[in-house]
Amino acid sequence: MVINGSRGRGPKAGQIVDSRRPRKLNSQALRMLAVLLVFILLAGLGVFRLLWIQVLKHGDYRRIAESLHTRRLVLPAKRGKILDCRLRTLAGSRETMSFWAYARGLTEDDKRTGSRQLMGFPGISKEVLDEAFGPRPRLVWLRRFCDEDTAVRLEELHVPGVGRTVEHRRYYTCDWVSNIVGFVNASGSAIEGVEHKFDKLLSGVPGTVVINPYVRLEGAPLTQGVLRPPVNGHNIVLTIDSDIQYILYSRLREACQLWNAPLALGVIMDPKTGAILGMATYPSYSSSHYRQSYTADNLKHIPAYLSNLRQPGGLYKARCLTDLFEPGSLFKVFAVAAALDMNKVRPHEAFFCENGSFKVGKSTISDWHPFGELTVEDILAKSSNIGMSKIGMRLGPRLLYEYLMRFGFLNKPGVGLFAEPTPQIKPLSQWDDEYTCFVSFGQGLSVSAVSLVSAVSAIANDGMLMQPYLVAAVQDSTGNIIYQTHPRVIRRVIRASTARTVVSMMRRVVTQGSGHRAAVDGISVCGKTGTAQVFDYQTGHYSHEDLITSFIGFAPAEDPQIALLISVFSPRHAQREIWGSTVAAPIFSAVAGHVLAYLESRKSPFLRMAKNKRLEAAES
Repeated sequence: MVINGSRGRGPKAGQIVDSRRPRKLNSQALRMLAVLLVFILLAGLGVFRLLWIQVLKHGDYRRIAESLHTRRLVLPAKRGKILDCRLRTLAGSRETMSFWAYARGLTEDDKRTGSRQLMGFPGISKEVLDEAFGPRPRLVWLRRFCDEDTAVRLEELHVPGVGRTVEHRRYYTCDWVSNIVGFVNASGSAIEGVEHKFDKLLSGVPGTVVINPYVRLEGAPLTQGVLRPPVNGHNIVLTIDSDIQYILYSRLREACQLWNAPLALGVIMDPKTGAILGMATYPSYSSSHYRQSYTADNLKHIPAYLSNLRQPGGLYKARCLTDLFEPGSLFKVFAVAAALDMNKVRPHEAFFCENGSFKVGKSTISDWHPFGELTVEDILAKSSNIGMSKIGMRLGPRLLYEYLMRFGFLNKPGVGLFAEPTPQIKPLSQWDDEYTCFVSFGQGLSVSAVSLVSAVSAIANDGMLMQPYLVAAVQDSTGNIIYQTHPRVIRRVIRASTARTVVSMMRRVVTQGSGHRAAVDGISVCGKTGTAQVFDYQTGHYSHEDLITSFIGFAPAEDPQIALLISVFSPRHAQREIWGSTVAAPIFSAVAGHVLAYLESRKSPFLRMAKNKRLEAAES
C-alpha cells in the first residue's frame, strides 16, 4: 500500500490505494457454496410445502383424510306441520328410527357375521346386504322409519357396522282434507296440495352427521357427532276448519251414495273475509294410504266428461279449484244483480215468458214450466230461462260481460295453491243475442266452484268482492307467527242497495220458490237452485242424461256467516226427479244447519283476527 501524490492518470493525491489483487475461490469452496444453496432451496421448498399443506390447503387435505376414514350422512330436518284454523294438526311428523350399514374398515369375518345376522330380516333384501357387506361396501340404508318393535329387534342384534339415526315420518290425521293437504311419498317427495306448494317452507334445512366405521372401542358409537344440525321446517296454518270439512265431506258422501253419483263437491266460505272454511270433494283418497286409493274404479258409472277420475292420481285433485263446469241457473243471480245495479230492470217489473218456448236466432229456449207473465222476483224464484234471457238482452252483451268481470268470472280465483284454470267464456267480440241469452241463465261458460262461492259472497257482503284464501298464517318451528294473511277487498261489484235487494230476492227463492228444500229451521237462508246440462263434445249437443245439480247461497240473511255451494254431478235415481232443488238443496240445508250451529259454539282465533283486521280496514 503506498500514498501517491503525483498528478496524472493515477490516483489523486492523498488517496489510499490497495495494491493487493482479489483472490479466486478454489473448487472446494465453490462446492460447499453450491451445497449450501441447494440445502437452503430444499429447506425453502419444504417450508413452502408445509405452509401449502398445513395452511393454504388445510381444508382440502382434511376433507380427503375424513373421506378415507368417515362418511357423512344427511339428517333430514323435521318437516313442519299443516294445521287447521283452530291449530289442530292435519299433517305432522313423528320421530322414527332408521338403520344404515357402513362396513368399510371391518374385517372379512365381521362382514360375513353382519350379513349372516341380517339375512332374512323383514324388509332387508339380499341385494342391500351385498351392497353393504360386499367386496366394495357402500353406505346404505337397511330400514327406514322403523316402528318401535322393529327398531328394538335390530338393536338387539348388535350387528357390526350397523348404526342408527332418528328420522321423521309424515302422518295425517284427517282423510277428508286429503285433496287440500296432499301427501309426502315414501321417498320424501311432496305430492299435490299444500305439501307440494309449500314444500320449501315445510322442509326446513337438512343437517349432516359424521360416521366413522374404524371406531372399534367397546361401546363407542359409530356416529361421531352432528356436523351441522338440521333446521326444522315452518308450520302452515290453513283457514280450513277440520270439523266443518268433515261435515261437508260426510254429506257429499251420503249424496253420492243416495243418488248414485260419480262426483260431488262443496265449498264453504266466510263471505266477509274470503277465508275458505271447507272445500271437499267426494270421492277422495287417503293421504296416509295414497296408493290404495289411486283410482276411482269402484264407482258404478263414470260419464265421459269425468273420465279423468279413472286416471292415475285422478282423485288427488282439489276439483273445487281445478275443475270448470257450467253453472246453469245459479248464474241467474248474477245477471239479475247486474241488471238491477244498472237500473235496467225493477224487482216488480213483469216480463212475458212466452208460455215456455222462446225462439232466439237459431235456438229455441225452453222453461221447465209454461210460464206467462213473471216479475223479476218471480223469474229468479221460479228459475225461468226465458225471463232471464229477456233480462240479459235488455242488459246487453257489453254490460253483462263487464259484470262478469266485476264478479271475478273472467279471472282465476287466485287462491294460489293449485293449478287454477282460466274460466272459459267467449270474447266479447263473438257475443250475439243468442249467446247473451245463454250466458244469462248460465250456459255457454265454465267457471270453478270457488269462483261461484266468491261471487255470491260479494252479494252477501254488501257488494264487496273479497280475495278468497286458504292459508291463514305461517309459523316457525316454535309456533311464532312469521306471516299472517289479512282479508283483502278486490273491488266493489254492485252497490250496497243493489246487494240488499238481491238478498231479499234470494231469500224469496227459499221461502216461496224452487229452493224451499234448502230451508233451515230458525235460520233465514238465501239461495238459488241450478240444474245444468253437460255438453257432449262427441255429439255436439247438450246431454239429456248427464246433469250437474247445484244449490248456492248463504245464511243467515241478516248477517251472513257462511256462503256455501253444493254440486252433485250426473246423479241417477229410478224413482226421483233430478233437479238442483231435489238433489243439492237438501244437502245444502243439512250442511248449513250443522255448520252454523257449530260456528255459534266455537270461534277460531285466526279467523276472528282476520275479521277484526277487515273491520279496522273498513273503518279507516
